[in-house]
Amino acid sequence: MTNHFHHRGCGCLQALSRRGMLGLALGAAVASTALPALAVDTGYEAMLMKCIDPRFTTDAWKYMTSRGWQNKYSQFNIAGGPIAAVAPVFQEWRATWEANLDISVQLHNVKRLVGMTHRDCGAAAVAYGDRIKTDKAYETEMLSQALRAFREQAKKRQPQLIVELGIMDLNGTLETVT
Repeated sequence: MTNHFHHRGCGCLQALSRRGMLGLALGAAVASTALPALAVDTGYEAMLMKCIDPRFTTDAWKYMTSRGWQNKYSQFNIAGGPIAAVAPVFQEWRATWEANLDISVQLHNVKRLVGMTHRDCGAAAVAYGDRIKTDKAYETEMLSQALRAFREQAKKRQPQLIVELGIMDLNGTLETVT
């Protein structure tokens, strides 16, 4: 067996030139940012059920982030949000919502469910009539009833969940429904 002594000209250390070191450092940086993605899923804090209306996407995200749940919640978006889970006109959609809730709890150990409706919702008008567009008190009453029915339904399926309810205004504020 012969001993090999490394020197500048042997070729073994060419990969460690300035470019080689830069590549090695860049590779290490990329690998270190990928590690959190490989971490074990310990669950999400919450699941958000909301409407598909794009006017409320950013405000809903801001609300969830303000709770400290950025990247710690899943969501299910469907026309009407919680209204779709309880209004008779959307009965055909219910099984999809229920299956999604069940699998989210099973796979991600969701602790809370946030049901969020919003003002000026077209799906709410389909479910409860056009009066909802012109009578704010009626709108509040119908959205609140739908949210409470949503909570009741969710608690029957997943009794361990904490269910929080709210109506988002056009300005992004959320009114809590008890």
